[in-house]
Amino acid sequence: MPVFTLASKIAATPAELFHFHQDPNNLRALATPGMRLLDIQAAPTARPGEEFSVTVRQGPLTLRWTGRWEKVEPPHLLVDTGVRCPFRHWRHEHVFRPGVNGDSILTDRVEFALPWHRGGPAGDWFALNFVFPAMFAARHAATRDYFATGVSSR
Repeated sequence: MPVFTLASKIAATPAELFHFHQDPNNLRALATPGMRLLDIQAAPTARPGEEFSVTVRQGPLTLRWTGRWEKVEPPHLLVDTGVRCPFRHWRHEHVFRPGVNGDSILTDRVEFALPWHRGGPAGDWFALNFVFPAMFAARHAATRDYFATGVSSR
């Protein structure tokens, strides 16, 4: 199964990153360019086994996504899986590790299977080299900006 990973240094503690990523309201800050969040249905904090749903508009498409929090281990790990989503398989680990000088390393690791059964290596290659790098680079930049602008409780 293909796996995408991206790690970035963020000027926040692991606890601050954990709190930011478990709060469903912050999904709006993480929306990639061209994506509009229409609806978020989620508890204010992540709990293992709990489902959440998001409806987004990406260009002409409206996508509904239902996920489940698989693991919630404050302040270092959040894992969500796709229950009903655009992928046949989706497992997303958000890992928050201490860095140096009070910063942290944010690592996103995504295991996925594309929605079409015969997408094959070309589809995986495209997702791994174009779709996910752009999406997660934008999410990491938005996270860095959030903490750099002083919006957080720091």
